[in-house]
Amino acid sequence: MEELNPKNNPEDYWDFLSYMEVAAIDKNHTHLKPWDSLAKDCMAFSIQVPFLKGKEKSRYSLKIAATFLKRSMSDFRGVWLMLNWGYPYQAACVAASLYENSLIVNCISDRDDLAKIVATSKNGDIPWGAKKLSSMSAEKDIYGKITGLKRKEKDFERVHNLCYRNYKWLCKIKHPTMQQISDEINHAMLENGTFSVVPLPDSREDSISLKQMVLIIAISRLFSAAKSFATAINCEEGDELDIKLYELATRIHKELKENINSSEIDKLPIHVYDFKI
Repeated sequence: MEELNPKNNPEDYWDFLSYMEVAAIDKNHTHLKPWDSLAKDCMAFSIQVPFLKGKEKSRYSLKIAATFLKRSMSDFRGVWLMLNWGYPYQAACVAASLYENSLIVNCISDRDDLAKIVATSKNGDIPWGAKKLSSMSAEKDIYGKITGLKRKEKDFERVHNLCYRNYKWLCKIKHPTMQQISDEINHAMLENGTFSVVPLPDSREDSISLKQMVLIIAISRLFSAAKSFATAINCEEGDELDIKLYELATRIHKELKENINSSEIDKLPIHVYDFKI
């Protein structure tokens, strides 16, 4: 490992990173251990949902939504790997993608008309931005359907603002900000007061809150999307898989709430100052 010192052999730093990432995995896994079973359950729930049988199983909207659910699951796995390897900021960037894809699942799963708009949109782009998708999803959560009306009720504003604020928080990391750069500098600071201008996996105790927040958002979004997909299938009462998944969903919800309450997200290095709830 000595011969791979980046100062002496910068051309070999790519290989040196591999050693550091392996070491970071061990330490980060210890930090993330309380979240391991929750992440595993959330993925298991999401994978099984498309196998549910119900009255609306073959509807057009579910076929389109399934592609975005699949992408959400892949993003979720990417977030988990990046966090364990020591790249929480990169994990947040993938989580922003997960956020957008999961919101689409929320919005179109039971709406053939909206699914058709997505499938036939110009240049293949999604016709709604994250803020609009957050509004649509919030309306569906509270009122049971998306109407497109301008809502001003306090409950709606609270749910919509919280949903969009979490996406804004991810964007504070995805886009260049001095908050993120300041934390990166602290991560790479050397004893002589300078900082190392090379990529480094992050296994600091100080980054635990950041990793926890990324996980809270990622698990919440994938879980929400999978539940929307399951609801749209409209299972027959007494379906064995439906009962099994309901029990799993109850456990996920309970454990997520417990993990949030015991987390350190009050110590986050990144804040959303320009958006109030």
